[in-house]
Amino acid sequence: MLRNLRLVSGLLIAAFAIVLVACGESGGAPSEVVRTVEVEKAVTVEVERVVTVEVERPVVQEVVRVVEVEKPVEVVRQVTVEVMQEAQTLPPLIIGHLNALTGSLSYFGVSHGNAADLAASHVNRAGGIQGGSVVIISRDTGVNPVQGVDAARALVDVESVAAIVGALASGVTIPVATSVTAPNQTLQISHSSTAPSITALEDDDFLFRTTVSDAAQGVVLGRLAWEQGYKSAGIMYINNAYGQGLAERFTQTFAELGGTVTASVPHEDSQPTFTSELEKATDGDPDVLVTVSYPGQAEIYLREALEGDYADTFLFVDGVKSDDMVQAIGGGKLDGTLGTAPGAPDSPDRQAFYNAYTLTFGVEAPQEPYLAETYDAVVLIALAAARAGTTTDSVAIRDALRDVANPPGEVVGPGAAGIQKALALIASGQDINYEGASGPVDFDENGDVSGPIEVWTVEGDAVTSTGRFELP
Repeated sequence: MLRNLRLVSGLLIAAFAIVLVACGESGGAPSEVVRTVEVEKAVTVEVERVVTVEVERPVVQEVVRVVEVEKPVEVVRQVTVEVMQEAQTLPPLIIGHLNALTGSLSYFGVSHGNAADLAASHVNRAGGIQGGSVVIISRDTGVNPVQGVDAARALVDVESVAAIVGALASGVTIPVATSVTAPNQTLQISHSSTAPSITALEDDDFLFRTTVSDAAQGVVLGRLAWEQGYKSAGIMYINNAYGQGLAERFTQTFAELGGTVTASVPHEDSQPTFTSELEKATDGDPDVLVTVSYPGQAEIYLREALEGDYADTFLFVDGVKSDDMVQAIGGGKLDGTLGTAPGAPDSPDRQAFYNAYTLTFGVEAPQEPYLAETYDAVVLIALAAARAGTTTDSVAIRDALRDVANPPGEVVGPGAAGIQKALALIASGQDINYEGASGPVDFDENGDVSGPIEVWTVEGDAVTSTGRFELP
């Protein structure tokens, strides 16, 4: 009997010794698991502490020595297991981008896509959102409301995006917000939709924008026209929320100063010719023709205006601030023309953004509107996700957006280093105030930001800043 017990004891010790050698040892603070069982035979268990390291899943190991005793006793097996926890990482932060790769705003599509990609790259270089990388999925709206809504639905329903940047055109952004993002509780930040009507849109606080409303641009544009000595103006505007809103604000300001709008003529997005609209807008020979359009339309009707002798004096807005459009008309025909657009004075952060763009994509950053605003929209979504501790819960990300964009908090800037600092502060529980490549992005209760309006000009068939920035 005793010999059999010794034999069993020896076998048990050998078996568990093999397991122990295979698993190795590790230092650290152990946790204890205590289990009590009853046995029929009189045995005593000597407890031996065993420390193991586990990466994939806990594996409990036991080493038991069995010795003979004269009376039955309870057997207590005490096993100590130390688990090495792998660093937890969040899933990717998927951001949809409603871009204009075709249509009348396609002049800006490639550069805006680059700006979004640059922002994602900087966040990922800074370590991502708790290890989760930022992924940009772009869809083309064609500057068409129906196509834009379909693209947004695909981003939400198929791609499961946590947020959407875009669209470029207010006429696309508004139906996307009312029929897709707000009903699906998905955060949307437009980087370029400036229609005043967006401020009061019923969007359940899911629509924000990193650009200034045309309620500001229209005022500055009206003042600029009056300062140039224009007493009368005709207007050509695209027939959507952007065109209507900006034309109305210009008309109001210009009239208050003493100017007269002789005609305000809408046009559609895609037309082979605009001569009929030009005839109406220039009837009475106004001092200036104000072009509230996109490059795809303005390139056609500006050429028609010059060649048909309808007008040769123009006033531009943000929608036609395009080197490609100016160069397509060429010959210095537009040199000296002034325009307005949301913009901010040069700063180290803004210059660093343009330098990073040039270095990353191998082309000089174009002097187009809303590049920096596109970048900032992506970065803000990422910082809000870090603050919320999620890359998938759009409501939580929305709720954290003002926390990272607005005072109070330590000011942080763009670029990989600035974003890395911001993420470190967030991880330590501190407040931040992101001031971006486009300037401060403090969201009000309507999701709007405020800021100056730049006066720009055409010089040598290229768009350039006059260095003048005005508040309304």
